[in-house]
Amino acid sequence: MWIAGVNRRKGNGAVFVLVALLVAGLAGTPSVANAQSVDAARAAFDSGNYDQTVSILRDVLSNGKKNTDAHYLLGLALKRQGHLDEAYSEFLIAVDQQKKNHDARFELSLQEIRMGRFEDAAKSIEEGLKRTKDKDARFFYAQGQLAIAQEDLRSAEVQFTRARSIDAQNPLYVRGLGDVYEARNVWGLAISNYRQALAMEPDSPDAAMIHYRIGQLHFKARQWNESYAAFQQATALDPTMKDAWYQQGYIQYVAERYPLVVEPIEQFVSLDQTNAEAYFMLAESFNKTQRIKMAVPHYMKSIELDPGRIEAYLPMGDGLVAEGRYMEAVNAYKEAVLQNADNAELHFSLGWVQTQPEVGQYDDGIVNLKKSIELDGSSEKPYIQLALVYFDQEKYSEAVPYLEEAIKVNPTDQNPYAYYGRSFIAQGQYDQAVTAVKAVLEPAIQATEDERTRITLSNVYYNLGREIYSASREAERDQRPAIYAASLDMYRAKVAHDSTNYSAYLNMGIAGLVAQDGAVARDALLKALELRADEGEKDPQTILQPMKFLGTAYLILEDYRNARTTFQRVLEIDPTDHEAYYRLGFDRVLNDDWSGAIGQLRKAVELKPDQASYHLLLAQAYTNSQQLAPAIRHYRECLKLDPNNGTARDQLNSVQAIYEQMQGD
Repeated sequence: MWIAGVNRRKGNGAVFVLVALLVAGLAGTPSVANAQSVDAARAAFDSGNYDQTVSILRDVLSNGKKNTDAHYLLGLALKRQGHLDEAYSEFLIAVDQQKKNHDARFELSLQEIRMGRFEDAAKSIEEGLKRTKDKDARFFYAQGQLAIAQEDLRSAEVQFTRARSIDAQNPLYVRGLGDVYEARNVWGLAISNYRQALAMEPDSPDAAMIHYRIGQLHFKARQWNESYAAFQQATALDPTMKDAWYQQGYIQYVAERYPLVVEPIEQFVSLDQTNAEAYFMLAESFNKTQRIKMAVPHYMKSIELDPGRIEAYLPMGDGLVAEGRYMEAVNAYKEAVLQNADNAELHFSLGWVQTQPEVGQYDDGIVNLKKSIELDGSSEKPYIQLALVYFDQEKYSEAVPYLEEAIKVNPTDQNPYAYYGRSFIAQGQYDQAVTAVKAVLEPAIQATEDERTRITLSNVYYNLGREIYSASREAERDQRPAIYAASLDMYRAKVAHDSTNYSAYLNMGIAGLVAQDGAVARDALLKALELRADEGEKDPQTILQPMKFLGTAYLILEDYRNARTTFQRVLEIDPTDHEAYYRLGFDRVLNDDWSGAIGQLRKAVELKPDQASYHLLLAQAYTNSQQLAPAIRHYRECLKLDPNNGTARDQLNSVQAIYEQMQGD
């Protein structure tokens, strides 16, 4: 019986074992599959592919079964992704499922410290030390971090030192000491510890973050170049570290090295499209490097994210103007004015664009320009723009008082003086232009001690002199002498303050010639040549133009000897100068030297056969030397080139009649 009973128990046991094995076999397949999936997730984690890690582990845990390793690993992956609250939940689940999971408990304690749950963190650390019998250095490290959070830096240093005594080769505890020094604001020692930790494990998955922390420490120590370099190393290791990109751009932005801002901030906004400040810095960097059109979309994005960023509206409007998008610029400026109605510059910008022909909102624009002046009358810009609006409307007299105010506001700006003079020129008041401009410009020139500013202001005289001279082309003949006189007065005023200005003397000489004032032309051109003497020695071509004008001035003065000498000098410089031959021929004509005139004029015609005046003077020289046949030929050439030349036609008829009579005789 006993044996039978024993055998019976054995049989029942065998059946139990068999059933157990069968059950284990049936349940074993998913367990093995889950284990393999966790291994795959761990491999993905080790390779830095945290997205794949999370995806695999969420699939593993979707069945709701207990799997402490999966929860722990998922927590680590989420932590790497920056999803710290989710990571905390996973570490908490892992610890709840297995109290002996010291890895999860350590990570849990760090998250509790981060969240400010210091009592919970202390309990987690105490439990970890208890279960590991004070042999797991990580919990002393956690105690150190808790002490830093509670501002007990002395205790923190003790705990990190204790952790190192247990595991001297772990760089984590060296970094902990760096954290203590950072909390004490001893940046140099903090950096030293972080670099030591990095040297102990160069390939650490935390290497990018360590470089980033080093960059932060250098930044706190105001070591900008070292900070920038550390942030660069961080992004080289982990291009997704957006804050490191941001800091690189920020450092260069503060240093006003705008070209170096663009790349890191572009990298940042590719990772984070929610930061208005980043878009503003990017826009400003494009703007500061004369790429305003590229700045516009970033100003727009900055305003989209932060409509209250008033400082973005003005440059955005400027960029829209640069792109020719005037109505969009109007809307941008209007929005800015609505948010800051007391900003004079915004009212000016709105008024400016409204008064552009492309927009044509002149009445509204004038209101905004006047509002700008009302808010802040210290800028000449709205005064000048109002004057220009009246210029466009040909209301020149209404522009005058605004230009006078602009001059008072900024006496060193040459623009209002120039417009002031033009307001009189446009009304045909040339003498008044000279008088009025001198009345306001002379005191300003005399008041400034800066030579460069004096020269710049005196350029107003030069430019107005040219404008007045140009006006003579459209004027009636009887008005021209007064115009030439006003032009000369402007040039005289210029050289009175700038006696070394070659262009001013040259233009004065030309104005003197057309005014038939040979003495003024001669003196001005001699001065121009004097100023170009050194250059003329090196390259005679540089003095050719004033030399020719000077020769003409001598002819007007009937100083034939100097005229001949001057034109001969011209031909020495350029033997192909047909004008010089013509002028020399003209000189001979004036002196009744027909033979000498013919020689010079034939050369002029040879060089410039399509010049009617050359043929006419040569024909006259032949006529006076009784050579009628060649005279007739050149009269005819003159008429081919200038059929309406009455002088040539009348003289041809007379000479031809005489010639035919002589032939008949």
